[in-house]
Amino acid sequence: MGTVWTAAVILAAGSALVALAVSDAAVEILLGLLAPLAVTLGSWRMMERAYRRSPEQLARLMVRAFVGKLVLFGIYVTLAVGVLALDAAWFIGSFAISFVVLHLAEAVELQRLFTG
Repeated sequence: MGTVWTAAVILAAGSALVALAVSDAAVEILLGLLAPLAVTLGSWRMMERAYRRSPEQLARLMVRAFVGKLVLFGIYVTLAVGVLALDAAWFIGSFAISFVVLHLAEAVELQRLFTG
């Protein structure tokens, strides 16, 4: 199991435990994890596949994915906090931690991919 998948499992389990412990914020915690988890796992699969097909095309894919993530996350956070009226502190905290941990794991995997 690669670093991205390991980080995803640990983060999901940790978020579930925190959500159980702080039941008033369970929805915010789990929704804060949902988008970063789904997007990271999806983008990692795309990057692996692109690297196997044509490593020189990976940079272009990563730039397009970055722009897509900016738009998607902006809409997601706006909907979660603005429309669903989730508790912003718990949601943003969960979102930020999930985002950083999963993208660090993705960076480690990319380094491994490029260094062989």
